Amino acid sequence: MDNSSRATATAEYDRLIARHHAMRLRRQLLTPASPSGPGSGADHGIGGGEGYDGARDQYLIRRDLDLVAPLAELIDHLYAVMFRRRPYLRPLFPASMEFQQTHLERIFHHLIGHLHRPAELHRTLSQLGREHRKLGVRPVHYEAFEEALCAALRHRAGERWTEELEAAWVRMLRFAVGAMVAGADSALTEPPYWRAVVTGHERRRPDLAVLRVRTGEPYPYRAGQYGTVEHPALPHTWRQYSMGRAPRADDEVEFHVRRTGPGGVSAALVEHTAVGDRLRLGPPRGGLLPDVDGTYGGVEGTV
Repeated sequence: MDNSSRATATAEYDRLIARHHAMRLRRQLLTPASPSGPGSGADHGIGGGEGYDGARDQYLIRRDLDLVAPLAELIDHLYAVMFRRRPYLRPLFPASMEFQQTHLERIFHHLIGHLHRPAELHRTLSQLGREHRKLGVRPVHYEAFEEALCAALRHRAGERWTEELEAAWVRMLRFAVGAMVAGADSALTEPPYWRAVVTGHERRRPDLAVLRVRTGEPYPYRAGQYGTVEHPALPHTWRQYSMGRAPRADDEVEFHVRRTGPGGVSAALVEHTAVGDRLRLGPPRGGLLPDVDGTYGGVEGTV
């Protein structure tokens, strides 16, 4: 992208951000105060899942799923449209989209399979929204995602596309986005990530390293929790690791990292990391999200 194109894309991005903040301020001014408070989901029209007829949308989407299947091709077209129309969003994603597309396919399957239990689904998606803060995802980005999804649905369904089909997918997406935004809003007092410096790197085996890092401010984890790590060689690509020991007073954190294959965050941490290198740690968490996709413990991406 040349300088002129980059400037145009940046200007469009700034307009979208300004539009989003203006719309959000307008909602706050026009919506009466809710006893549920900020971050509860009330301002997103989802109310923790109450009032959303997920079972109905589940029926409609499953009934016509063959019109847009396979989901892998739907998602491939979705990202192609989004990056073509909003090229400034591409840097938010990993260089390789293979895992990201697989990850989204599993999320779609999870959404469709659990729409009849919206309250339970809302809790899971809220946690996912908290996780996405470290990726730089803003609510306005979901608007671009919805636009691309609609284009992909129309492309896949062709002449068999119907307004009813698209409306069911959009309602499902907006429910998911509302839950994720509510989850992100509930974590506004928590940093999206912590900057860390490598203080120790010991190779125990060719495929195993003990990695010690120190954060610039306290990393508030408890024994048994896990954190996500981003290596500078692989921006926007995160890998999940359990802590190697209990919290220390000097803010040093230890991970035992095993390389599972060539490339990826684990290989970079085992083979291409040294004392003094800088990493980023995602917020510590106390549980996995296996219901969203069976490999959420692996590399993460954005929606």
